Amino acid sequence: MRRLWPNSLVGQILLIVALMLLLAQGINAVLFYRGAQTQNLVEASTSAVARIAFGFERQATGRPDARSMAMRGRRWGRLKFGPESAVTADMNRLPELEARAGQAFVNMGAEFSDIRAASVRRLPSDMANYVIGANRGHWRNNPINRSMGARATPPVISGFIIVSAQQADGQWVSVASVVRQRTPLLVRTLLLQTITIYLLMLIPLILLGRYISKPLKSLTAKAHSFQPGEAMDLIEQGPPDTRELIRAFNDMSGRVSSMLDEKDVMLGAIGHDLRTPLAALRVRVENIEEDVERERMIAGIEDMDHMLDDILSLARLGRSTEPSYPVDVRSLIETVVDEFTDLGHVLHYQRGEKQIATIRETLVRRALRNLIGNAILYGKTADITVEKSGDKLMIIVDDDGPGIPEEKIDAMFEPFLRGEASRNRATGGSGLGLTLARAIARDHGGDIILENRETGGLRATLSLPV
Repeated sequence: MRRLWPNSLVGQILLIVALMLLLAQGINAVLFYRGAQTQNLVEASTSAVARIAFGFERQATGRPDARSMAMRGRRWGRLKFGPESAVTADMNRLPELEARAGQAFVNMGAEFSDIRAASVRRLPSDMANYVIGANRGHWRNNPINRSMGARATPPVISGFIIVSAQQADGQWVSVASVVRQRTPLLVRTLLLQTITIYLLMLIPLILLGRYISKPLKSLTAKAHSFQPGEAMDLIEQGPPDTRELIRAFNDMSGRVSSMLDEKDVMLGAIGHDLRTPLAALRVRVENIEEDVERERMIAGIEDMDHMLDDILSLARLGRSTEPSYPVDVRSLIETVVDEFTDLGHVLHYQRGEKQIATIRETLVRRALRNLIGNAILYGKTADITVEKSGDKLMIIVDDDGPGIPEEKIDAMFEPFLRGEASRNRATGGSGLGLTLARAIARDHGGDIILENRETGGLRATLSLPV
């Protein structure tokens, strides 16, 4: 069902309208069919009533009686006279037609004490010679009558109507009339009607949908590709509501850009105002004679400087001025691995074939440093592998450390939350490494996934779009 359901708003509206029209036409077809069936029954009963009234009118005017008159031509049908009604108890009585027949007889001046009408699928054998309309097709298909403009054979016979009327002397006069099915005409009418309705409604809806969806698609694309600081606003087009939405989006993007510009100015001021006294403090600390105390103070200043750098990098991530360009990711990983190897750390990495991805090299290098640094910090070694999965490049960093409890994995990406409880950078870090790494990955359209290995340790997977 989901495969048949369109994803776009216009497609969903058109599908709903089409289904509702189809449902309405289905109901209309049922009502139309029942109406046609009723009309067929009324036409057949009218012919039977008229035949009975015609016979009694000729009898009343002194013309040949009904029995002799019925023998004069098969075209008009013969009337059956007898002591009992041709409508029996096992037939489907039609009270409404009986009431109409009685009123018709009254209007024609014929009086009957009882009138019965019924519909049957098959004509009883005793009524086989008392049928109206049974030979109409033969008469119409006669070459002479066809040459005179008579129409083709009527629709097939679907049943019969039997009408019986009781005279004042107790005698019953009965006649049967053919009920003909006009289904082909009904089907053609419904098909033509359905096609007409669909053309008159769906074509304007399609045009209206395109008129509405075009600016919405532009707005969606603009929202996906939104970059703070863009000077060009989206053109206002479409219906008034859509124009108002685009205008609100342009205003919002302008306010967001202004806020980010103010934030960058503030961050620049904070970075300058904090780094200047830290640099001066570092110079003063260098003059302390006691080596142990001097090293501790220098380490504290470096911790503050690194933490400040992480905070500023995370805050400025969405406003990076570094362009994206194709980079060989395997060569980039090898460069980072060499940095850690030169510091005496043990890493395992086997460079394979070239893998090109369009990235901001400086940011991705920083994310890799953070992941590899965590692996070395909490484990003895780090194993780096690269795999390609579809349109994603998976950079996997495994360590042999203690891992992370399953319930805390998601929380590890929160700022300033560390796997080690102490505030010592040598054992716990600043708590911003994973936060910054994931932000960099998501800024590139990828992500970072943490999971515990079955053999022990933690696996960090950095995915990047190829």
